[in-house]
Amino acid sequence: MITSKRRNKIGFFYKHLIAVVAINILPLFIMSGLLYSNFIDDYKANLLEAMDSEIALLGATSRSALLFNDKQSATALLSSLEEFTSTRYAQIYDADMELFAEYKRPGQLVDMPAEQLNSGLMIKGQTIYLSKAVTLGEESLGLIVISANTKSLNIQKQRYLLIIGVALLASLILAYLLNWTLQKRLTSPISELISLVGYVAKNERYHKRLNNERDDEIGDLILGVNTMLDTIETHEMQLYNRAHYDELTQLPNRHLLMERLSHSIKVADRNKSEIALLFLDLDRFKIINDSLGHRIGDELLLEVAGKLVKVLRTSDSVSRWGGDEFVMLLEDIKSTEDIDIIVEKIITELAKPTIVSGHRLHVSTSVGIARFPQNGKDCQSLLKHADISMYHAKEQGVGKYCYFNSSMLNKSVQRLSMEMHVHKAFEDSDFFLVYQPQVSSNGEKLIGFEALIRWKLNGAFVPPNKFLQIIEDVGLMHQLSLWVLEEACTQNMRWQQAGFAPVKISINLPPSFIIQPQCLQNIHSVLNDTGLAPEYLEIELTENTFLGSRLIAGPILQSLKDLGISIAIDDFGTGYSCMSYLQDLPIGTLKIDGSFVKGLGRSQANEGIVRSIITLGKSLDMQIVAECVETEKQLAILKKMDCDIIQGYLFSKPLTAENAERYLASRQVKKGLNRAG
Repeated sequence: MITSKRRNKIGFFYKHLIAVVAINILPLFIMSGLLYSNFIDDYKANLLEAMDSEIALLGATSRSALLFNDKQSATALLSSLEEFTSTRYAQIYDADMELFAEYKRPGQLVDMPAEQLNSGLMIKGQTIYLSKAVTLGEESLGLIVISANTKSLNIQKQRYLLIIGVALLASLILAYLLNWTLQKRLTSPISELISLVGYVAKNERYHKRLNNERDDEIGDLILGVNTMLDTIETHEMQLYNRAHYDELTQLPNRHLLMERLSHSIKVADRNKSEIALLFLDLDRFKIINDSLGHRIGDELLLEVAGKLVKVLRTSDSVSRWGGDEFVMLLEDIKSTEDIDIIVEKIITELAKPTIVSGHRLHVSTSVGIARFPQNGKDCQSLLKHADISMYHAKEQGVGKYCYFNSSMLNKSVQRLSMEMHVHKAFEDSDFFLVYQPQVSSNGEKLIGFEALIRWKLNGAFVPPNKFLQIIEDVGLMHQLSLWVLEEACTQNMRWQQAGFAPVKISINLPPSFIIQPQCLQNIHSVLNDTGLAPEYLEIELTENTFLGSRLIAGPILQSLKDLGISIAIDDFGTGYSCMSYLQDLPIGTLKIDGSFVKGLGRSQANEGIVRSIITLGKSLDMQIVAECVETEKQLAILKKMDCDIIQGYLFSKPLTAENAERYLASRQVKKGLNRAG
């Protein structure tokens, strides 16, 4: 509606043209008016002057006719006025004001009595009356009256107006044409500029430019508009890139991925072909990012992006979904073998060490795979199913991939339900600790306890491996670790305050807690708040703590060691394969993984592994702890191998705080008193 109204309006340049023409013509109008006025005045003056001359001549020549009463001669004189077309009639009156002689043009009437005329001029309407006395000396002989009309004046007026009109019209046309031609030449660039602005506004495209060969103000204006369009086009490209590409890796972001995925689905549906969506999540990237800093993390992501692009086929695309997650779109898939080849290339390529700012980093990826049309026929379904299958791949270990199947949906729902239960468990303080004794291999001395976290959901125990990873994923691991540290240290102090001899309490802490900058401060604060001496605290770490974060963890562990806290490696032999950290880091205890202990007496190879671990630890002056010892046979073999400490159901299962206190009472004597229990 607005557009149509604008189209009906007179344009600016037409208004300007009309104004210029009007300004040019206005002086002509004024001049013509002045000339017209002067012409009329002059014509009237000439007419009166001619009549005055005629009446003076008649007055002079009619004296003799009046003196001699020669009416015929007087009439002849008056008839000479016939050649003056404006004369209506002429009369001569004698001294007695009696009509002496008269001339009337045919059709004219005497309409003014002589008695009403005095010597002089009288104008009535379009008629002029002029009278003059005829005298001889001082004697009055009579009166001459001439009446004329202004018809000739009106004819001259019309003629003059016609001439002026034609002249003005010709001037107007000429002025319009000249100004239009001049203005068109001057305003042609402006018109092109307006056309360009209209095109840009309508199409929102900024690639067009105007040729600029002018060096005047219009040239400056065109240059300014071209520069403005350059700036807008640059900003548009930047906005487009920000909207469609990841700022760090310059890979397509999720918005562009969704567009491409939607297009690929339509093409695949039309061609009856298949596509595959790979959802990649880097394993343990958070540890590297938190320990070495976000700058190193960003550089690692750039390296990973480069490796993924290198693996891709020309028909495929990769995008950064967010954080350490990437999504790859594989088109024109013939079989699962095509997918397997690409995925295995990805896992192999990413498994190669990556050097970032002098750090040799190991990173792997878990890959979830969803296929079209088997696992979904729209973008959201494929993404959801690829994401779900990625979590199932993670459950199998690092560097694994998994295809989606419908049974995973139930597991996904179960995981979501578990996440909600975990949050509620934190709100309701449902987590609690149990304590498993660690006893000397001869069974005579209680060395300490390992604090283990437990959780009951709907009256049933949930295995730690079922909920700890979820706690890590939802970002609550730091909070849980602090609580475990405080609770275990507080409980140890309660036993000491109850009169029991001090024993060591072992606590498992995740890598994400150890590499936090505030780790030392947190542990020191807990020891100060609870009053527990550092020598009665042992921190257990898995070997994976040192994967990618050794440079950060090393100084922290040394500071803990200097404080008096013991450092133990839990589940030794199942993780990080490089042994150099054993001599570089302040580790005092090796804990043999229970999977090796359970195989004692069944496999010579298994016994060889355990013996090697014990020998290695002893050579580095470390204490050796065997976990999951359940039989006397296992104990006998471990004693023979000179294992220092035994932990397992053979001596005791994990105990509640009350039962652990009773266990203490059965193994110890109160300071200065026998404890009856």
